[in-house]
Amino acid sequence: MDSDRKISVMLVDDHKIMLEGLETLLSIRSEIEIVGTAQTGEEALERLHSVVPDVILMDIRMPGMGGVKATEAIKELHPHVIILILTTFDDDEYIIEALCNGASGYLLKDIDGEKLVQSIDEALSGNLLLTGKVAKKLALTIRNKNRGFEKAGKELELTQKELDLARLLIEGYNSKEIAEKLFLTQGTVKNYLSDIYSKIGTNDRAKAVLLLKRYLST
Repeated sequence: MDSDRKISVMLVDDHKIMLEGLETLLSIRSEIEIVGTAQTGEEALERLHSVVPDVILMDIRMPGMGGVKATEAIKELHPHVIILILTTFDDDEYIIEALCNGASGYLLKDIDGEKLVQSIDEALSGNLLLTGKVAKKLALTIRNKNRGFEKAGKELELTQKELDLARLLIEGYNSKEIAEKLFLTQGTVKNYLSDIYSKIGTNDRAKAVLLLKRYLST
């Protein structure tokens, strides 16, 4: 990220006092710009029609669409947005589900301002923010999901290479990015994708992603 550009942050929490506290903590930092706030997951999705931030600090428990579902929905639309889960709970299952949906880590709400900014920087650098206990449970969850993914891939009669492409397709990568990651030409990627589409019965990329998610999730 350009060092001269501020980090844009959206805050999502159903408690107004918490929102105001976070905004106060971050607004005094010259490198941070608060570009929006929301009190529900639905409201956050609505805000994203007008501005897409670098980072979203997301409450895990909210009325309506909570942080887990909101994370999933936002990452489907904007896979490159960094989402950090905010929680007052030692609620491993919620946290792990959010991480599996694409969150980059979680923070306790009593975090101080300096640590909060540091955590944002670490997440933007690609680090996953976890404690040891949650990391261990997450590893087991991912391993189990991968086993289910491989099993579903066999049922669809996808080859290993097609399965690799399907993973990247679901994660939001375009054909050029997939080619770079798998060291293939774009023409080869298009041929593989055509075969995948044929096997699942659609030529529409968006529908293919939805179908692959359905088939290849546990």
